[in-house]
Amino acid sequence: MKNYRGIIHNHSACSKEGCYPLSVLRQRWAAHLDFAAMTEHAERTSAEDYASYLQECEALSDERFRFIPGLEVATESGDMLLLGCRRFICTRDPMQVLDEAAGCFILLAHPEEGKVIPRVLEQVDGLEGWNGGHMGGYMPPIDWLSSWRKRLPSGKFLTGGNDIHKVDPKRKILTLVRVDQHPGIPIGEKAILEAMRHGYFLTTNGIFSVSADGHVFCQTMKVSDRFLFKACACCYRLGWRAVNACLQLGGSMLEAFGIDKHRRTRLNRLIRQHL
Repeated sequence: MKNYRGIIHNHSACSKEGCYPLSVLRQRWAAHLDFAAMTEHAERTSAEDYASYLQECEALSDERFRFIPGLEVATESGDMLLLGCRRFICTRDPMQVLDEAAGCFILLAHPEEGKVIPRVLEQVDGLEGWNGGHMGGYMPPIDWLSSWRKRLPSGKFLTGGNDIHKVDPKRKILTLVRVDQHPGIPIGEKAILEAMRHGYFLTTNGIFSVSADGHVFCQTMKVSDRFLFKACACCYRLGWRAVNACLQLGGSMLEAFGIDKHRRTRLNRLIRQHL
């Protein structure tokens, strides 16, 4: 078994939600990652652009690093992440998404929004339980993960993603995938997604780790059901959101003082990449 280091739930300039093109992201990530599972917003791209995007993902992938193309589709059951999606899908009907995305590794993102439809959850691979873009990347939402783990249907998993848009954070939520692959064989998208479909992965930021079945560890200590850690996770999440609200307010104030958008964006990235 070999561990492949990767990141899930990332956006590039393709869907107008990420500021970096794929070529720049490869330069930033290839030295320390084996793969990046992309999830471009379907509502902000087109079938033609996505077809070109698939070709670019393949052209920028090799035996050392691989882009796994995919979509994030806004549906009535919340946002659905389609990892390994080779066709353009854009519909609000989650059942149609399930039909058209057969063979993809499918996750329901942002379950904290309360939009998940139970019958849809029963047919996907799992939930994105830790979203660095909405919850912060230093501490997982232990309180929420404990609740979701108890309600998760049998055979479904909890994952973590970075939800990278305009800021590429220094501390990333990594997905370590254990693949039964012979030495010397190049990394393959199919092998990675198949391993994830069987739960052979671990989500970690180097301090905290979340198993595929949703148990949380701090280094080697299991903390899933410890009240103190749940309380700390809740406080961290609230504090992280407060800091982000302050940054948004600060950006508005800088704009009012006449600071141009380019400088505001540079300052915003400089601060947020360390959060």
